[in-house]
Amino acid sequence: MFVICGEALFDLFGEPSSPESISFDGRIGGSPLNVAMGLTRLGQEAGFFGGISRDAFGEMLMQKLHREGISQDLIVRSDHLTTLSVVQKDDHGHPAYTFYGANAADRMITPDDLPEFSEAPTVLHVGSYTALVEPVAGALKALIEREQNDTLVSFDPNIRPTVVPDMELWRENTEALVPLTDVIKVSDEDLGLILPDKSIDDIAQGWLGKGPGLIVVTRGADGANAYCGNRKINCHGVKVKVEDTVGAGDTFQAALLAGLVKLGVRNRTHLAELDDDRLIRLVEFAIKAAAITCSRRGADLPRLPELEKEWKALK
Repeated sequence: MFVICGEALFDLFGEPSSPESISFDGRIGGSPLNVAMGLTRLGQEAGFFGGISRDAFGEMLMQKLHREGISQDLIVRSDHLTTLSVVQKDDHGHPAYTFYGANAADRMITPDDLPEFSEAPTVLHVGSYTALVEPVAGALKALIEREQNDTLVSFDPNIRPTVVPDMELWRENTEALVPLTDVIKVSDEDLGLILPDKSIDDIAQGWLGKGPGLIVVTRGADGANAYCGNRKINCHGVKVKVEDTVGAGDTFQAALLAGLVKLGVRNRTHLAELDDDRLIRLVEFAIKAAAITCSRRGADLPRLPELEKEWKALK
């Protein structure tokens, strides 16, 4: 089973309705929750580990998990409130986030809340702001350190300046997690925020030297680069009419992880054995999945029948 760790929240999409008011369309979100949803929609077994409130928003989140077939066995319920993320698009459809989440349920996970697994997860994924803010960040690091010898560990930094504006903290935290992980998916925008003076190639090769077996850097409409060993693979983007890009990175992440498991990857040795053809098919599969999400409003991730051809090509 895939175990996806982190936040579950509500995105409130704001649109001016008059000079003095804003109308909001509330949608369930949170990067890790989206990844878990993306995996189950691709036919994978996924569980979510994170804190969810007992408030009205939290009850809706639990119902969503149930509808999507995401295991709720690892969830920690509490009376802390649900994080709210206000999202407003710029002229290019890119989302800008403002978070209301101090002491919210997703942040208040401690090491005492860590689950015990009867069987090691196939993949353990962490990312976004719950990998940085305390106390949940410390708990997730402890979980990774406990499980890293028995599972494939995945990490997406997913930098959120509106949660923590100090880019030095994001950089230090990302660099601390790199040696603990096997697969890293990161956007070029995130790298530009935390390591603006370094080239993407230099960052990726530097990270590979610290332990991970695969680094994938997404480049929006331009596609993605994959770095594995001493190899670099470039894959072009897919042209679509963009509604917005909310959830695109999470879709890519879910497709990447599902594709790796379909290819039989279970550890760093398997990552090193990926040849160029399979690596290209894997990244192209993730790009196509993300493009579908971009064509729809909000984090409406694709289901397996929409990617049947690309899924069958993964072998």
